[in-house]
Amino acid sequence: MQLEKNYNKTAIKSKQALNGDYSNTGYDRGHLNTNSFQCDDGRKATFTLTNSAPMDACFNRVFWKEWEDGVKGILKAQSAREGTAYLVTGTVPSSDYRIPRLGEFDDPSARDFNRVTVPTHVWTAVCYKHNVDEEKSFSFGYIGLNQPDSRINVKTVPQLNYQLSTIYSSMVNIFKDDCFSTKLKSEEIVKELYRNIQLPLSDRLSMSDDVLNTFHTAMSQFDDEGQLPSKRPRVTEATIQESFDSLESWFEKTESMKYVSGSACVLSQQFTGPIKSLSSTGIQKRDSTDDSQELVCSLVPEQISDCNSSCLYNKEARGYYCYYGTSERLCSPEYSVITVKGTKCNSDHTCGTHGYDYYWCYEGRSWEYCSPPLPVGKGYGGRYCRADHNCAQYGKGYTWCYTDYDDNWNYCCSIGDQYSALNGKSCKNDHPCGYHSYSYLWCYTTDLSWEYCCTTS
Repeated sequence: MQLEKNYNKTAIKSKQALNGDYSNTGYDRGHLNTNSFQCDDGRKATFTLTNSAPMDACFNRVFWKEWEDGVKGILKAQSAREGTAYLVTGTVPSSDYRIPRLGEFDDPSARDFNRVTVPTHVWTAVCYKHNVDEEKSFSFGYIGLNQPDSRINVKTVPQLNYQLSTIYSSMVNIFKDDCFSTKLKSEEIVKELYRNIQLPLSDRLSMSDDVLNTFHTAMSQFDDEGQLPSKRPRVTEATIQESFDSLESWFEKTESMKYVSGSACVLSQQFTGPIKSLSSTGIQKRDSTDDSQELVCSLVPEQISDCNSSCLYNKEARGYYCYYGTSERLCSPEYSVITVKGTKCNSDHTCGTHGYDYYWCYEGRSWEYCSPPLPVGKGYGGRYCRADHNCAQYGKGYTWCYTDYDDNWNYCCSIGDQYSALNGKSCKNDHPCGYHSYSYLWCYTTDLSWEYCCTTS
């Protein structure tokens, strides 16, 4: 590596930044290829300006360094002989903010201004591939706003891909097949990073561990761009509710909460009215003239018996699964305390299967059915089931649901796609739902029979 003073600055400044571009700006020459991850000449090479991006000094020296140290500790705990770690670090360039800035008292001829683009976000993705045992492989990512009092959030690789695709307005896939993101080891590492690095907001807020976990789980859902409170209140107990204007946004966020923090956002109020879609900018706020209702859920620690991981929806298996040891098994998620009639479950009992093949909870001195968790089923006529009356038997000998708020009902498929049939059956992969020379929708099912079905898409 050659020193800048050995070259003609005029010749090189057209292609890269200079040291002077960072002087008196409040921004560090932030390393993309981390200095502490390298040795000898490799470490020296990380100081080149082509390996640098303007990072806010506090963000770089406090928050980003803490994450770099935490990741280094995790990777050092893995055997270098048994596997290989791959790291990708990137930035999201600002559209119009560059340094150095021309200040009110600056001499415009003293140096060139507005030369180096300042990133809005900085992110890293990590993939560790074990040479022999895939169960020991894992991946994760994290991203933060490049500001002095930022919040850096841990992500799964698919979540990071999604966020970056939204920010960049272009599809992003960092690792092939998301690098073992569905493995138990990935979930364990994400939760470890959350507990050991992301959670210690206690430097700013004095909270008990349980309350702090609940608080930060709620705060981490608001697009990573909020400022941390400037005051230091003492919080000894907290009840936090989050509101969503679509079932889809609630489902996506609560699955993320469970995976990262082990907290579930349980439906705590009856949800009725039309479902609004999620805007590209985030959770929509309800307009005062809108008749639709918000979906309100309360954050609680996830408590799933016979599971050593969170109970998450598996799209491929079309059901909720958790890990028991190193094996996957069906599980009943914590998702609601509202019965299908709109009444509340007893305070010590949430909706779940509780050993049966339907969802229910204790209500007073009796019990009542609960609407099953998402995804939403679809009626035989093609209309989706009501949000608060999802497809189930509800004591009948067939699956049915209300498809509107005038109490019109229909037979239904548990999932609104071409591989779901009536009465909880599944179409064969090679015979999806269709007319198949008849005037009605049907398919051959996995139980070697046939059944009516609800949609061809």
